[in-house]
Amino acid sequence: MKNFTASDFIALGGLLLATVTTVVGGVVWFANSEKKRYAAERDFAHIRRNQEQMQQGLNNLLHELDRRFDMVERDILEIKSSLKIAKHD
Repeated sequence: MKNFTASDFIALGGLLLATVTTVVGGVVWFANSEKKRYAAERDFAHIRRNQEQMQQGLNNLLHELDRRFDMVERDILEIKSSLKIAKHD
């Protein structure tokens, strides 16, 4: 059986330290990549929700404009009919 010297323990300690730091680095890398993935999904959901709200706002605006143009069209038709009646008198 071989007797372990101080350099053997130092080499074993260095190997153990390198292994532990590599594993910890891998865990930290994985945790950061999961955080980034979650943040990207959240940002994408915010953008999609924002676009849906903008689309809804545009639809409401176009509906309101359509209603107002219909009102103006009726008023113009009324004015035209009133003028036509007034010209015949």
